[in-house]
Amino acid sequence: MAEAAHPLPLAKALTARTQQLCVGLEQGIADLYDLVTPVTAELLRWWFGDEACQARGVNFHTGQRQAILNAIVAHEVLGCTDLAHLYREVCPGALLEDDRLIEVSRPHHAHPKYCLKMATGTGKTWVLQALIVWQLLNRSAAQDEGRDDPRFTRRFLLVAPGLIVYERLLDAFLGKQREDGQRDFACADLAVHADLFLPPACREQVHQFVRGNTCSKAEIGLKATGNGLIAITNWHLLSDAGEEEEELESEEAVLTPVVAPAADIVARRVLPVAPGRATGNALDMLDRRWARGNVLAYLAGLPDLMVFNDEAHHIHEIRKAGEASEVEWQKSLLRLAEGKGRRFVQVDFSATPYNDLGTAKRKSKAWFPHIIVDFDLKAAMRLGLVKSLVLDKRKAITDALPLEFKAERDADGNVALSDGQKIMLRAGLQKLRRLEADFAKVDPERKPKMMVVCEDTTITPLVADLWKRKACSRTMC
Repeated sequence: MAEAAHPLPLAKALTARTQQLCVGLEQGIADLYDLVTPVTAELLRWWFGDEACQARGVNFHTGQRQAILNAIVAHEVLGCTDLAHLYREVCPGALLEDDRLIEVSRPHHAHPKYCLKMATGTGKTWVLQALIVWQLLNRSAAQDEGRDDPRFTRRFLLVAPGLIVYERLLDAFLGKQREDGQRDFACADLAVHADLFLPPACREQVHQFVRGNTCSKAEIGLKATGNGLIAITNWHLLSDAGEEEEELESEEAVLTPVVAPAADIVARRVLPVAPGRATGNALDMLDRRWARGNVLAYLAGLPDLMVFNDEAHHIHEIRKAGEASEVEWQKSLLRLAEGKGRRFVQVDFSATPYNDLGTAKRKSKAWFPHIIVDFDLKAAMRLGLVKSLVLDKRKAITDALPLEFKAERDADGNVALSDGQKIMLRAGLQKLRRLEADFAKVDPERKPKMMVVCEDTTITPLVADLWKRKACSRTMC
């Protein structure tokens, strides 16, 4: 019976190749040191060398380490110019499976493209920052020596899936916002964890670059930066640009022309946007459309660019009835890649980099073809990097006592915890104390957490009040 093909052949083969090259990495004798630039070699010694790791309290964990090393081997050592090239270098046999050769030869894979499959909560932002440091320092060294190395860039676009992650990225790069509206760079990751990310000799250089060249989504294309860019935005800036063009076209189709057709065509070519009834001729809407078009034009005009997509499973193709269609975000990325060749690099981060195919029992996963590392949830849980959720069922209590587990309400609508709720909370607290003792034996710094699900928000203050009284009296009422 034929052995089933590995679902992630590129990640498996590249990891094996990287691990072979990294034998002796901690001692400074790995083959990898001879295959990378002096700048990369210095970073590898600083990030993973025994002497440096033992001198500090925080280091990259196993999953982060493998993601960084796999990216360096794929991009710098193998120097792959597109996804098909990477497959031919690492696992050429996988191209013969299914329709993979056709898939990886499609236009949206015609540039260096890597997907890092990492479980949520395992520090993807630190991997992202390490890769930016690697790219930035190598590009700067090449420029200082008068070399043009297409593998490296000083221009980066970070795309978040929503406003919460967008704000977190700004916090990570520039520090948290103070009351005066300015950001405190002393709180930024590269400042707080400088001992991890940067050798002492290049800290000031990197810090100055980040502080002077990082742009929020409102500043992209407008803020004066030096020889480089770190643009941070949420995906809506790229997605809405295409959607609004379609919306504007459909809106114009139903409007009664107020000028001659020929004159109208000329006006449309001259003006970037046109007012419509659906928006009430709102100038702020027109400004946003104009700004989005300018951002895409600005980014598309850059000579090189490395794009980091966080939670990238939100942006890739949508498959329906076996056919794939690009979402607007991916269309915008293709526009940014035009004319850049290998100087456009796409790095995707996702815990679930796949598309669902089929329905019900026939449902299957179509994994992204450019996954180069696989650090899944099980591996993260074994290392204690993510929380493990356990649902504690107290069947013995509920069978023995006919209790009500919803809050009590009197005739006036006043709410109080029922006896059943108090019993379950007391049982939960006792379990939490036992877990705290067990955790302390393994690692005093790690604490168990208990989640209480209330039937509505009016119950939450009652639970909090019970907790406070419990903490004071050490008895359960």
